[in-house]
Amino acid sequence: MEELKRIWKKVSEELAKDITTVSYDSWIKPITPEAIDENKITLKVPFPINKTMIMTKYISLIESCVEAVTLRKFEIEVIVDDEEGNVPGADPITIENTLNSKYTFSSFVVGNNNNLAYVASLAVAERPAKTYNPLFLYGGSGLGKTHLMQAIGNYYRENYPKKKVLYTTSEKFTYELVTAIREKTNQAFRNKYRKVDLLLIDDVQFFANKEQSQEEFFHTFNALFEKDKQIVLTCDRLPSEIPQLEERLVTRFNMGLVADVQPPDYETRMAILKNKIESEYLSVDDEIVEFIADSVKSNVRDLEGAVKRILVYAGIKRTNEISMELATVALRDILASQPKRAITAKVIIDEVEKYFRLSKGSIVSPRRSKDVALPRQVGMYICRELLDDPSFPKIGEEFGGRDHTTAMHNVKKITNDLKSDKDLENTVNEIISNIRKG
Repeated sequence: MEELKRIWKKVSEELAKDITTVSYDSWIKPITPEAIDENKITLKVPFPINKTMIMTKYISLIESCVEAVTLRKFEIEVIVDDEEGNVPGADPITIENTLNSKYTFSSFVVGNNNNLAYVASLAVAERPAKTYNPLFLYGGSGLGKTHLMQAIGNYYRENYPKKKVLYTTSEKFTYELVTAIREKTNQAFRNKYRKVDLLLIDDVQFFANKEQSQEEFFHTFNALFEKDKQIVLTCDRLPSEIPQLEERLVTRFNMGLVADVQPPDYETRMAILKNKIESEYLSVDDEIVEFIADSVKSNVRDLEGAVKRILVYAGIKRTNEISMELATVALRDILASQPKRAITAKVIIDEVEKYFRLSKGSIVSPRRSKDVALPRQVGMYICRELLDDPSFPKIGEEFGGRDHTTAMHNVKKITNDLKSDKDLENTVNEIISNIRKG
């Protein structure tokens, strides 16, 4: 066995020279040398997906490296470790139902801002692990990601009552992992997360910087994916924009469908408000509904909160009549927190040029000099953060008709630079503050 370990150490060193670091860490590093005889070397991997990848992509390279190290030809056998087997004395699986029953597809208001996410979520609910796996929903807070995720869970529970559904957040996953390590109940933790039929993980951006949680979730993901179990994830940004997230997790998050949920447009805001008003058995004139839809543009949560505020204020005033005056007074705090002007690409471009003391039109011009390159990148990044339609083609178009790949590159560069450049972070925050102040 010592001879095999020595051989594999040298083989691993040779493999590291021929493939990327990410590929090495994802597929070669997890390999354990298991056995050697006169003609064959047996290697063990943790999951079937590892075996599939090695046998389809790396087996020839491994054979060549083994021959170079040993000066002999060996047959390479790859086996999968049965680490998911039941362990005597392990705690039983406990799955608590934390889904909110009000989150259903029928109660979700569909608009141009969320149509793709809605259609994809419904497809996943109807045909789990057959369409998009994983499904990755991203967008700002209060836009309906959790609603869609839990709608999938509720649909699944109703139609497949014997299947196991687990909804949690990445924060709770991390907390439970820490507890499992401290109390030495790792196998019970793994049983809980790896033996479900549908795993719903909310707010995966909180995995950022948590190396052990990322490692555990990586193996959980692989275990479920290989068993054709559905995984649904939500986040406030794209996988590639999560700071210090391992590349192998970014790759897996992008394996299925990534769908964004944007702030609702005017028509969708009207529909959301009318839906909420009907659910509260209120009678409100269209003029007031239009006033709210015109004033509250941030997210679904604020729109629903506006209706609740009006309802509470009407109760305080002991009246069933919702007037414009009552609505205005009830919503004054919410209205005060809304942007004082519509945020458009033009507004952002103007503020960026003003901050960097550039002449008007500089960052949308063909110029590529250093004095406009950084402001242009910052402008594109802020557009991505603040616009109702922050698609890369749209941003590229607003910045002098540039290609969407240029916009994507610039946004990614600023996203990465912000992780280590405090001055840049202060600059971006100050410009965003100026934009919001109007």
